[in-house]
Amino acid sequence: MYNEVRKQRSLQNGDVNAAVRYLEGVARVDNRMYWRYRLGKDNNMCDLFWSDGRSQLDYGIFGDVLAFDATYGRNKYNLPVVVFSGVNHHNQTCVFGAAMVSCETQESYIWVLEKFLECMEGKPPNAVITDGDPAMRIAIHEVFPNAHHRLCAWHLLRNATSNIYDPRFTHLFRQCMLADLEVDEFEAHWDAMLNECGVREVEWVQDLYRRKHAWATAYIRGRFFAGIRTTSRCESLHAKLGRFVESRYGILEFVTNFQRCVDFLRDNEDELDFRSSYGTPVLQTEFVELEKSGWTKYTREMFFRYRETLRRCVRVKICHCDVSDSGEVYILQKYRRPERTWEVRWERASNKFSCDCMRMESFGLPCVHIVAVLVRMDITSLPDTLVLRKWSKTAKLHYGIVGT
Repeated sequence: MYNEVRKQRSLQNGDVNAAVRYLEGVARVDNRMYWRYRLGKDNNMCDLFWSDGRSQLDYGIFGDVLAFDATYGRNKYNLPVVVFSGVNHHNQTCVFGAAMVSCETQESYIWVLEKFLECMEGKPPNAVITDGDPAMRIAIHEVFPNAHHRLCAWHLLRNATSNIYDPRFTHLFRQCMLADLEVDEFEAHWDAMLNECGVREVEWVQDLYRRKHAWATAYIRGRFFAGIRTTSRCESLHAKLGRFVESRYGILEFVTNFQRCVDFLRDNEDELDFRSSYGTPVLQTEFVELEKSGWTKYTREMFFRYRETLRRCVRVKICHCDVSDSGEVYILQKYRRPERTWEVRWERASNKFSCDCMRMESFGLPCVHIVAVLVRMDITSLPDTLVLRKWSKTAKLHYGIVGT
């Protein structure tokens, strides 16, 4: 079987040359087109990485969070394909680059990530989300040492099911992982789960706990992941890719049709840009000025999320306020839940708001607690300090690439 695979891959030489000529042709039109490949034994291609100019510009704006995993069977050589992606100002998947690797080894991933970093002018992501492949984890630590690595929630739940044959454990583990718990609450839930399911001595569970900073919301709170908890965006992207790429395709056909898929995503983005720029929404809340202000600043998709927060802010109430020369501190509690409180701070000099729920830091949209304070302060225009540029209509204006 091994010799058969080597023979099959030896047929790549002509295919690789054709793909390189294609990329060279693209580079004559797109002067930022980047590609690199390396050869292995018998001068056969081992790994290939490429990224076009718009992908690099998108990464410059939206590359704070990077998601990727490998998929199979999308080319006739059955080489794993790694797609690097993130989310744009419409919370839509955008592609930063792609690679074909000979095998999922630490060496291959390190090479691919080094080419990615070189392509992006040395700018590493702040956060990375993967399926937890060990070789990939080591490569990330070496090439992106300061990036916070988050493990895909879906893969962890699947592993929980396969390692612990107990639906109750999977249910309780999901709560520990995704519920909005404080650290002490998480520890209490975790300990109770171990006792209830009798898995305290299971090595897989112990290793999972040691890596809690990579998956537990209680320990991740405050780190920006753009709302991404799983690599499902990657898998969704692979499904879209399947509409353009077939398993019988060689490298040239794969690269050209992959670019067609990327162009399709960009057409969708251009349509969303148009929808965000024109029209007026039907106002649905009692806080008309704040709702209108959100529409003028956020893209359409993010405005809908902001409006839902605006609608839900009446579920919390402000029960105390301390005023000082530097600002104000508000204590809020949930309706009929006096034991659950939050603290919102407003700094007078900078006009900055912060809440100890840290939703703004984690997702980039103001929480219901901050919005409730805005209403209490009779503010009619959403402060710019609460509008993350990533989610704004003007996210790409400074780069002059809207609609390109």
